Amino acid sequence: MNCRGNAPRKAIAALAVALLVLAAPGCVGGAEHEQQVRDVGVADFSRPIEGPVPEVVATPLADVEPPSVTAVDNVTEFGDGTRIERKAEEITAVDPASQKVETQLVDEGSQRSLRVGQRWPVESLVGQINGRPIFAEEIFRQIEAAVQLAAQDPNPDNARKQVDAIVRNAFRQQVESELILAEAESRLSPEMKMGLLSWLRDLQETTIAERGGTRSSAEEALRDEMQMSVEEFVNFRKNAELTRDILRRKVEPRVVVSWRDVERLYSTRRAAYSPDPVYRLGRIRLSKESQAEKVEQVKRLLAEGKTFTEAADAVGMPEHGFWRNVNVRDGRMQLEDLTEDLQRAIAPLAPGKVSDPVEQRTSVAWYSVIGTETPPSVSIYDQDLQLMLRGEINAIQERMEQARYIQSLQKRWLGNSIAKMELRLVQIARERYLDPLRQIQKPSAPGGR
Repeated sequence: MNCRGNAPRKAIAALAVALLVLAAPGCVGGAEHEQQVRDVGVADFSRPIEGPVPEVVATPLADVEPPSVTAVDNVTEFGDGTRIERKAEEITAVDPASQKVETQLVDEGSQRSLRVGQRWPVESLVGQINGRPIFAEEIFRQIEAAVQLAAQDPNPDNARKQVDAIVRNAFRQQVESELILAEAESRLSPEMKMGLLSWLRDLQETTIAERGGTRSSAEEALRDEMQMSVEEFVNFRKNAELTRDILRRKVEPRVVVSWRDVERLYSTRRAAYSPDPVYRLGRIRLSKESQAEKVEQVKRLLAEGKTFTEAADAVGMPEHGFWRNVNVRDGRMQLEDLTEDLQRAIAPLAPGKVSDPVEQRTSVAWYSVIGTETPPSVSIYDQDLQLMLRGEINAIQERMEQARYIQSLQKRWLGNSIAKMELRLVQIARERYLDPLRQIQKPSAPGGR
């Protein structure tokens, strides 16, 4: 055996196949060297090796074994033939930290399969705003989950009404945003456009610098945060700033809050800010026959100038004769739930005064206002309350002025086409999301019959 010629070849072959250094028998003087093989875990690298150094390192199979993946399919089939397929995956693997088997469910979403002959509009042009086309898919992408949920209502009429309302609301918001943005861009002077371009370049550089320093890292960060690319994020910020600027210049100057507006709102909510007092109404009611002595005793005590509560305590009335609380509005007690006789006897009473005896067939009663309770109030001159009322009025007027401004933009840019665009979008939504077999409408006769 030629040891000098075969040893290098064997060493190279062994290194290429298993990254092991094998010594050929007989090439080294002495007895045959025995190899030691043992499993090595992550924890073994945190401390020095004890004993002989192994020549063969083997990683446990559990650490390198790929996780097992099990597909889970749930299929729901409706009576009309529509099928909803929901897919998920169960991933099972050993956690290296805890050495425990863990299973995680990854939901891949649902997929709807149409039956033969069912229509599904993929894309459609609804209209144009300032030359920019508006596609139905752009609006449906934002509200698709809500529309699909509403379309599952078992009542076809309710499903259609809910879908129509969701689509109309989304369309109006889209139109408002596009109109305001178009108006803002049309009012930019050449100098303002140059300044806007410079600001956009700075914004893009700042966005990239704040999210890793490279474009790839910024793209990945924005995808995770806002589901946007760098260009989409910069465009979103540009549209937001242009919209804010045009509303600030066109709407805010029309919002004026006067002191009379604050007084009017305070007066409307006077019951909350300055509530009226509550009267504690007392009553001594005695039987003419079984309590005749107490009746005479009350008459005598009141004639002697004793208070109502003293007379009530003398004849054993509970809670010093307290009967009920009565609300007071504009200085008058609210007694609408009492009979006319009691109203005539109680209404003129002031705190501390006792009514004349009110006799009925078997009883006699005296009434008096034995106390008042005034809830805490806040003056209109309170600074914090004024700021709160002004802020609320300002927000209301700002919404009103913004609505008027948007209406003026609709008349100038769209005219009557906005109603046609909205009707077209609603029709596309019905064809796409509502089952035509369930949405059979009865034709209305002329004259509403």
